[in-house]
Amino acid sequence: MKRLLLTIACASGCMFASAQNLAGTELEDRIGHGQDSIDVRTNLSLYQSEFKAKNYKDAIEPWEFVFKKAPLAQVRIYTNGAWMFEQLVQHETDPAKKEEYFNKLMEIYDQRLKYREALNSFSGPRDQSTKGNVICRKAYDYYYFCPKMDNNKAYAMFKEGIEDLGKNIEAFVLYGFIECSYNRFMQNVDNTDIRQDFIQDYMLCNEICDRLLDQAKEYPSTTIPADPDSPDSTKWQEQVVLHPEAEKIIRNYQPTQEQCNTLFVKSGAADCDALEKIYKEKVEANKTDINYLNAVLSILNNFDCDKSNIYYTAADYAYQITKTPQAAIAKASRLLKEGNDSEALKYFEEAIAMETDNAKKAKYAYVIAAVYYKKGNIGACRQWCRENLKYNPTNGAAYLLQASAIARGAYGKSPRDVSTSYYYCLAADYCNKAKAVDPSSAAKASRQAAGYAAHFYPKSEAFFAGIKAGQAVSVLGETTILRLR
Repeated sequence: MKRLLLTIACASGCMFASAQNLAGTELEDRIGHGQDSIDVRTNLSLYQSEFKAKNYKDAIEPWEFVFKKAPLAQVRIYTNGAWMFEQLVQHETDPAKKEEYFNKLMEIYDQRLKYREALNSFSGPRDQSTKGNVICRKAYDYYYFCPKMDNNKAYAMFKEGIEDLGKNIEAFVLYGFIECSYNRFMQNVDNTDIRQDFIQDYMLCNEICDRLLDQAKEYPSTTIPADPDSPDSTKWQEQVVLHPEAEKIIRNYQPTQEQCNTLFVKSGAADCDALEKIYKEKVEANKTDINYLNAVLSILNNFDCDKSNIYYTAADYAYQITKTPQAAIAKASRLLKEGNDSEALKYFEEAIAMETDNAKKAKYAYVIAAVYYKKGNIGACRQWCRENLKYNPTNGAAYLLQASAIARGAYGKSPRDVSTSYYYCLAADYCNKAKAVDPSSAAKASRQAAGYAAHFYPKSEAFFAGIKAGQAVSVLGETTILRLR
């Protein structure tokens, strides 16, 4: 019966009226009228039924009829079609058939690009696409499904899509791109241009993920007050629940950033010795170009190569031309390496004073806080964490560093003294503050808070001492709520 309906539909193809210029109109206008409409609807129904049942091979013929005769029927002709041929390519064992399916997959993207504006004209926001979005999806499928994949061709396609799309790239596509760039580099490890491409691609990957993780902070979290009388000990302290949209972003982009970092470390592209060879002659040739020197300092600093000779050389040249934040940071790094923390801190403070970008000010302030933490100066550490938060109020890391500093105040104190647990209660509060402002720090904050909770005063001993959870107590000049374990 299906075959008969399809044959009738195909027989009427010669009378089919073109719907290619009928964007934005009703479905009947986009698929034709009269017998034309019947033919398309018949095949549309057949394809949808087989697609839903995952009978993809049986869905091909009616799907292709609609794809060719009514290219503006539905956006799902393209999205479902791409999914269908992805599955067929993956599971096909016959090389010739696999290539046939793959070619059709690429044709889907080419036709969607051709009719993209028309398809967008009648689609809802979720189904609309940009040129870059379609090209990136095509690049992804080419990279992973092409039987005879050319890595350079895939890379060029990814780059074209990203250039058009900007930073609104899907997480799985972003990972496909960085993996493609990684393999391109690994096949050409001695090519300094390709090495620099990979370094730039890695930095772009991190920049995109950072931007989207920052975007997650815009969604308000929900705070559930502590319930010290609850029989469930997990409810004895305040709980922060992330917004579903924030969780979605974290779920997609945090693993992508981690995978990106893993590939980069694995590649050895930022090996400091290799970068020193790349930039050695270039720094000498550009020693009077402050913009070039600052760019090199930023790259080397980004990849923890701030202890290399070329980094210090570039810093000295830059500092001689003009005092810049980058040069001051480089000077500070050299002094830290030499163990001269006090002098290093002066340069860090100088960098903050010169810097106009609040994000960079925040970064430098955090480094200073970390140096003070390492030195055991908890008060100064917390002071600079607060300075960091002044420039970047949603930096969960600054709250977590403060939590570590606060908990450090309990070191050496008797665990049998209830006041010792005040430090851990306050530290847990700072973990919750981190989660509330920065969803990307939620997992680490939860682990850190669980560690502090293990040091809360025992509930069994508190009972005999007349101590109750929920009391307001003071520690380090702040008030916290006493929790028990």
